[in-house]
Amino acid sequence: MKFLGLGDNVIDYYINTGTTHPGGNAVNTAVHASRLGVEAAYLGNLADDELSEVIRNALKEHKVDFSHCTTVKGSTTKCCDYTVTNGEHHFAGIRLGENWSGPMALEQCHLQYMEDFDIIHSCCNAKMEAEICKAGRLSALLTYDFSVKEKYRTDQYLTLVCPWLDLALFSCDPMEKDQAFHFCRRFHQQGTNHVLLTMGQAGSFVSNGEILVKGEVFTVDPVDTMGAGDAFLTAFIISLANLGWKKGGRMEEQALKKALEDGARYAAENCMVKGGF
Repeated sequence: MKFLGLGDNVIDYYINTGTTHPGGNAVNTAVHASRLGVEAAYLGNLADDELSEVIRNALKEHKVDFSHCTTVKGSTTKCCDYTVTNGEHHFAGIRLGENWSGPMALEQCHLQYMEDFDIIHSCCNAKMEAEICKAGRLSALLTYDFSVKEKYRTDQYLTLVCPWLDLALFSCDPMEKDQAFHFCRRFHQQGTNHVLLTMGQAGSFVSNGEILVKGEVFTVDPVDTMGAGDAFLTAFIISLANLGWKKGGRMEEQALKKALEDGARYAAENCMVKGGF
């Protein structure tokens, strides 16, 4: 099995401790896939500044291939500021710099490289929504993280992305099962095969368009919750893939239950380390 994290890379800067950690949804999921025993790669634009070395070194350390990334000369790495208190992280702002390396445009050479992967994962923070249709035409499972912001849930945005997806992830406030069912239905109607909702300590839901399955959390006293959602998602995806999930397929209840449990367990383990991984 081969997993590709497509899109964003950032530095997570902890204001109150003065420490930097490599991050970004695509980088995090690629690293987690590698840690879970899958051949993994990251594809995106990398800056050529000092902070980009933090990301490159982390990818090397975790055996994630990034040999097909584009280095944007004279560019700067996106930096996200946080404070971390009692293991919980609180967002404080974004620093793009004057010459942010920006989103990647998928050229033919990238698409040929991507043909070898079984799973491709991207997200709204990659700013590649106009490119997702290109990845969606490949044979790989295509998954996508919509995060929390309403601007990534407009009909215009969903029309660009949802028809190509095997799974869409949304981070949400806690909701009851009936609410979750109606929430998921909108994205199924746009063409997405599975919809995964994460709700922090309230657990998770996943829908295959016919049934909705509830998942519970594994409770720990966290060192750092940064990247817990990315850890959960990666373990969930790989669990389903190991159970035979293929592009265009819809998984049954038992497989979804196991994937939710595998995701929750792995996310709890990730909360015991500092940074996204």
